[in-house]
Amino acid sequence: MRPLIPMDKKRIVTLAGTLVLAGAVVAAGVYGPSVWKVFRQQSAITDSVVIQSPTVDSSGANAINGANGISNGTAPIGTSGVVQSAATPANTITAPPQGDTGSKSKYREPDSKLLDLAPSVATFFSETALSNDAKSLAFGTAWNIHQYVDGYLFGPAAGPQMNDLDIKKYIVFHKTLLDKQLKNEANVSKAVTFTSYLDVLLNSGIDAFDSKDKTRIEQFHQGIHDLDTHIMRNDLSSKIYGATPFATKRT
Repeated sequence: MRPLIPMDKKRIVTLAGTLVLAGAVVAAGVYGPSVWKVFRQQSAITDSVVIQSPTVDSSGANAINGANGISNGTAPIGTSGVVQSAATPANTITAPPQGDTGSKSKYREPDSKLLDLAPSVATFFSETALSNDAKSLAFGTAWNIHQYVDGYLFGPAAGPQMNDLDIKKYIVFHKTLLDKQLKNEANVSKAVTFTSYLDVLLNSGIDAFDSKDKTRIEQFHQGIHDLDTHIMRNDLSSKIYGATPFATKRT
């Protein structure tokens, strides 16, 4: 008889705690940067997500190495430190109206009252195809990621700051929660056109920030912008990039 392989009790407890937390996150509809940080710290068997702890002054001159020695001029999530973006926007990128460019945009929690699926999406599946939890999670995913991509491309006045590696991991985090929820949806097959699009879009964002390719990041930005403002919020006043497979023209 082969000897039993010894199990690390700490790893078992950590894994169990991570799975329980993941379920709680989905059930509670909580998916902002704070819970993302806690979730990643709970898992000792996966790569930890590095969230910088020092702030950066307005000149960007005092950037200090964050955890694990990463230094790229980013401020910690949820703080108001002014940052110097690690990336310079391409000339073809059109920044959204920012008002006072000297101000700093902080992270905003998703406002569920603004969830309003565009009429163009409703034609692809019935109201009962996805549960309210699934719709809220998709809405929060688009809302959260859109903020950080705007901040990455257009600076601290456009959105909260996070470096490219952390944005990639942030997208992975949200996609994991969304995938977990969709697996438990009884009628998800009725919304396969929409859910498949979400999968492709989020994977394209992961690949874009992994490669640090500005053209691909801007393409992803247009897609996540349209998903957030037009598909999930039906915001008639927001710019339309036309970067989704769904009609965004209003009648």
